[in-house]
Amino acid sequence: MINLKSEKFEYTDRHTGAKVVRLTSNFSNSNHLYFTNNSFYDGGKRIVFSSERNNSQNLYSLDLENGGIEQLTNFGGCDYPGRNSFLLSFVDYSTAKCAFYHNDILKCLDIKTGEITELCHIPEGYGRHIISIGADGKHVYTSFYQDVSSIRRGNTLQDTFDAHPHSMVMQISIDGSKSKVIFEEDNFIAHVNASPTDPDKLTFCHEGYWDMIDHRLWGLNIRSGDVHKIHICKPKEAIGHEYWYADGKRIGYHGVLNSYRTGPGDENLHGDRQLGAVNFDGTNDKSFEFPFHTGHIFSNDETLIVGDGDRIGRFIRLWKLEEDGYGAPRALCLHNCSFKMQTSHVHPRLTPDGKAVLYTSDESGYNQVYLVRIPDNAYDLPLLSELSEY
Repeated sequence: MINLKSEKFEYTDRHTGAKVVRLTSNFSNSNHLYFTNNSFYDGGKRIVFSSERNNSQNLYSLDLENGGIEQLTNFGGCDYPGRNSFLLSFVDYSTAKCAFYHNDILKCLDIKTGEITELCHIPEGYGRHIISIGADGKHVYTSFYQDVSSIRRGNTLQDTFDAHPHSMVMQISIDGSKSKVIFEEDNFIAHVNASPTDPDKLTFCHEGYWDMIDHRLWGLNIRSGDVHKIHICKPKEAIGHEYWYADGKRIGYHGVLNSYRTGPGDENLHGDRQLGAVNFDGTNDKSFEFPFHTGHIFSNDETLIVGDGDRIGRFIRLWKLEEDGYGAPRALCLHNCSFKMQTSHVHPRLTPDGKAVLYTSDESGYNQVYLVRIPDNAYDLPLLSELSEY
């Protein structure tokens, strides 16, 4: 492993007063892992991130306290933003093992020893999606889906869904000793997310435009094999960006009620926006209307939600749960990100202790990784509506 000097740059956001740390400052793209995928380990003091420095894509470790960077892998070449993207990687918080795709091989890195183990090959003629590690640290979960590029109508997620590719939810031993299909069907399966506390539970989705698929959110009991729908949508309701709460029992989501598009070329889904959460078995399903748009959300529980604003919003924003629902959003800091590609999405994620937000922005010209501290009282932050450019 190669040790690199700190690239930390600290500043105060001029709009909100929040303390922001740009953790990477190299003249190359760096990004934290996908927002549903854990980046943290070592008690939350370190993260794993991906970077293209030296014209090669590799995984790195970063100490959040002193900013020290350690190169974890040493792969040559850079197939960005192709099949070598490490955005899908997942770090097991307790064991410090990181599962990732390299070319067509699923691998596991033991961060403590530097040892890399090959877990399985992606089947010929199939693509791969999000990685997750079970709560007991024994298995890696992901999905493989049939390459239907030769028969689908176009190149969107919905075109892939409409082609009904054969898809498999996979369980792979963390030591690479065995792998098996635990569920399969002819639908576009993506976003396999394992519960962070219950090794028998995971969720997956049918991927496509939220308002045009059959059903988004599904639960799979790994032990029994039971598959069931979670959160049955009302007519014209659409949800997505589901993620587990820290308790591993409830699943957060956001979406719209009374959804509509203004025309065939409209990529934005319009309607009455909502934040919600539901138990794995579909019970205790609660949703609330919330003000202002967001692209992605994350939280450790229902009390504080972080969002990114998507392409039409330039600020990290926070919603606090009040007696009658979520209050007006507070602006945490300016991210000013372009969202021009998947790896430059902001993808905000709360730290395990809930005191800061990890995110990515290309404001400087390259994707860089940032950490912004949340004030002790979020109500000290300005309302998003008070800012001229939100």
